[in-house]
Amino acid sequence: MDENEKLLADLVAWGCDVPSALPRFLDDKSMYCMFVKQVVDEPAFALLGERIAQNDVKGAFEKAHELKGVVANMSLTPIFNTVVSIVEPLRAGKWTGVKENYATLQNQWADFRKIVEGK
Repeated sequence: MDENEKLLADLVAWGCDVPSALPRFLDDKSMYCMFVKQVVDEPAFALLGERIAQNDVKGAFEKAHELKGVVANMSLTPIFNTVVSIVEPLRAGKWTGVKENYATLQNQWADFRKIVEGK
């Protein structure tokens, strides 16, 4: 199994819907893997944390919504589900569960990084 096949298998085992994402990447597994590796350094993730720390509801919503789009496009389901739980309260201008769900997201992001790095 080559590096890309291992990454795809690990993402599927983690709960990602890789088969639904591949058509968006012309069924090119190498291209998909290249973009997945770039998501690890997605600036919206860090910026979301900064906006939450600043109690900036509007800014946090914008970054969470941006991140939601990125992970939805890649079908990174575990992360997507958590980001939705952050986006929706912020959309309503509320903090209900946002900080707790962001802590969950941080743990998931660390797991995602390990998967991508093959650790």
